[in-house]
Amino acid sequence: MNTSLDLSNTSIREIVAAGGRNLFRGLGPGERVGNAGRNILRADSIRMIDFGVIKNTRISESVRVQLRADMFNVFNFRNFGIPEGRISAPNFLDEGGTPGGNRRIVLGARVVF
Repeated sequence: MNTSLDLSNTSIREIVAAGGRNLFRGLGPGERVGNAGRNILRADSIRMIDFGVIKNTRISESVRVQLRADMFNVFNFRNFGIPEGRISAPNFLDEGGTPGGNRRIVLGARVVF
């Protein structure tokens, strides 16, 4: 590491502002990895609201139609993944480089007899 910053209490945006990739250096042959703990890079919490609606309509005494709509991530929140921690990766510490999941709507119809 090429810095004296306390990275354990620094947010990813602060690390990027302080120099990002330039704060770190690669390992030489046979050189051991430092004392950083496992899973020190964390992501924000996942915010997803799912919603479903079902409508049953009776057609006759023994036949009914069921219409269904399921919506996943209704408000289309952007959920960032865990940032890339490899120095050689092109999206190093870029939490926006991870897929965030989109709104998904599933429609269905069913005949019950």
